[in-house]
Amino acid sequence: MAELEEEMPEYPFLMKTSVQLAILLLLTCFTFFTNLGALEPTLMEARNFITAREITQNHNWLIPTMNGELRLAKPPLPTWVTALAGMSAGDMYNMAALRFPAAAMAGLTVLFLFLLARQLTKDPLVPFLAAAVLLTSYLFVHLGRQATWDVYCHCFMLGAIWLYVKGCNRQGSQYGLFTWCGILLGLSFMSKGPVSFYALLLPFLLSYGYGYGKGTFKTKWRGMLLALAVGTVVAALWPLYVYLVEPERLQLNVAKESTAWVSRHLKPLWFYWTFPGEAGVWTLFTFVALLAPYARPRIQRYGNYRFLASWVLASVVLLSLIPEKKERYLLPLLLPMALLTAHYLKYLLDAFRAGKSTKWDYRILLVNGVIIALAVFAVPFVLYYFAFRTNAVTVAEQVAVTLLFIVVGLALVWMIRNKALYIFLLTTVGLHVVLLLLLIPLYERITSPDKAYYGLQEVRKLKELQPLPFYSVDGMKPESVWEVGKEVDTVLVVNNQLQLPKTLPAVIFSVNPLPAAVAPAREVLFRKLRLYNYSRKSPGLKYHMYIVSEKSPPKSS
Repeated sequence: MAELEEEMPEYPFLMKTSVQLAILLLLTCFTFFTNLGALEPTLMEARNFITAREITQNHNWLIPTMNGELRLAKPPLPTWVTALAGMSAGDMYNMAALRFPAAAMAGLTVLFLFLLARQLTKDPLVPFLAAAVLLTSYLFVHLGRQATWDVYCHCFMLGAIWLYVKGCNRQGSQYGLFTWCGILLGLSFMSKGPVSFYALLLPFLLSYGYGYGKGTFKTKWRGMLLALAVGTVVAALWPLYVYLVEPERLQLNVAKESTAWVSRHLKPLWFYWTFPGEAGVWTLFTFVALLAPYARPRIQRYGNYRFLASWVLASVVLLSLIPEKKERYLLPLLLPMALLTAHYLKYLLDAFRAGKSTKWDYRILLVNGVIIALAVFAVPFVLYYFAFRTNAVTVAEQVAVTLLFIVVGLALVWMIRNKALYIFLLTTVGLHVVLLLLLIPLYERITSPDKAYYGLQEVRKLKELQPLPFYSVDGMKPESVWEVGKEVDTVLVVNNQLQLPKTLPAVIFSVNPLPAAVAPAREVLFRKLRLYNYSRKSPGLKYHMYIVSEKSPPKSS
């Protein structure tokens, strides 16, 4: 294996940095910006959009609220950026505009990983492979197309890590690099508090010291102190302001958020140990790259295997120690996973091109290739079952997709038999783009409501109702509050009697009809306006909307 790299023919097309960046930019555009406004907002997106909307409506950018309640547990940097994006588009309900900043941060994360990999290896292809693997990993694509704040904090933190490593690798003090490193540390905190410090920075520092030796921290300790000082200043400005203005509310919100880490969404210690599956098509390669006896001698020539593998393992261990667990919390783990997987893919490329691959190398390619080929062959059947039978696609579209994926599947089989890994990887990335372009519009067609669907967003068009306060019986979920277009307070039915708001007239929503029996003791008028759908997946679910007003006193004769 020692002569493998010397005998290996190069890939001239991919050796130029400009070509690599151009391809990554094209992939980023296809992955994160096509059909960006297509899907309905998720629960987390709805909360974030409500907060962005209210800071523009209330003109209070420093003290954000969500449905009228202070939202101080998470710093507001992503909220500010999202609000500015909506204002720039001239429409705070333009989903593509509101998601654009998060998608751009996902693209910036890819660039930061590319730049970090260039500091960690002398191989010219590994950084491109690492960025491409991240770009096509299932969880990264899923979260990068949503306006959640996780991508912000981890993007800034990855940029800080890149600048730190770059500063350590260069001669001299490099105070400029460490200053920018500190700014990015502060921006990471301003995006989601200390989350990325624990989930990304801490495992990196532990593994960096383990992989390169503790002495690596001693060489640029002044730069590290400068970065920490600058980061602290940037991170402290907003919390300090809130503490001066709303000290009790800030403490209450922070305490509530801290309690959530140990009281909500509790999962067992081993919940995250299926983490290689989040890499999607790269799952098997990622898993094999973690098998040290097999992978270490193969990866070591291209990078520091001890550092790369320990960064992955330290990340999953630290995340597992937190009782609160969610799938999206694995996002920072994808970054070292992509780096490690890229190093292993580079070995396989060199081994197959040089004719020096082992039986196990080919078996791994064979298993991974067969799985992907079977998935490709299955696409026409899935399309037929979920789309063609429901008239979501035409006969011509079904035939075209079937022919395309049969040809691609057969081509994959040929690549596997001939050990054409280079073409196989390019085809896999191409499939990623094709499937994104096909599946998102297709999903909308399949799940699109019928003509009778009349959503809550129609309420925003009723200008005469906007000055009135809005209420909902037993509360309203954030997705619906977002659709309605303004704050929605809660009213209750107690002892079979509706508790009226203090101010009338008011608009009241209820998932069930309000019978006369629940009318309050006060003499009021209930006027039902109409029904509104609030679930595209279940069009039968509807809100009943009423206007409640005081009865006019009888006129004296």
